[in-house]
Amino acid sequence: MKTIITLALFIIAMPLQSQSNRIYSVSINGGGFFPSGDRFGSLSTGYNAGVDIETRKSNFGLFLGTKLNLVKYQGITYEMEVGVEPPDLETMTIGEITAGARWYWGVIDKLNLNLDLGLGIYTGNYFQKIHWGIQPGFGGSVPVSRKLSANLNVKINVLEVEEWETYAGVYLGLRYSINK
Repeated sequence: MKTIITLALFIIAMPLQSQSNRIYSVSINGGGFFPSGDRFGSLSTGYNAGVDIETRKSNFGLFLGTKLNLVKYQGITYEMEVGVEPPDLETMTIGEITAGARWYWGVIDKLNLNLDLGLGIYTGNYFQKIHWGIQPGFGGSVPVSRKLSANLNVKINVLEVEEWETYAGVYLGLRYSINK
């Protein structure tokens, strides 16, 4: 067991100690939540906010991201009478934590595009338990200054709930490169 732990720590520590042109960055994002599928049919379009950290070398990066989606939900169907106001919609949360790989096309210092593939866990007061899923996505970024860039990403979240259900997220944010 000690050998396995030592080997794992060695593998993790090697890239951290090497002299390389690896870029470490953090991004703060906000955007929209767009439900689809049967399970999410009772949800309306909502909004979200999150943080994304990344390590990148050349055209390949690894990311870890978290988002909190706030959406309106109406769990009870009401028969509406003339002159009666509909009830307020309840705000529900869907939290997501994803990790995965990101491939870049283009020059780092200019407009570049990216393709993401992540694996995530999802929870919140909408689900009441933890689910897992995959998260393919695409996007792009444009530098604002030497260390700061604006990014736009679109991600499709495919969750294993009772059957496979999906929702999309569109995120606009600012990415700060720590060691660039």
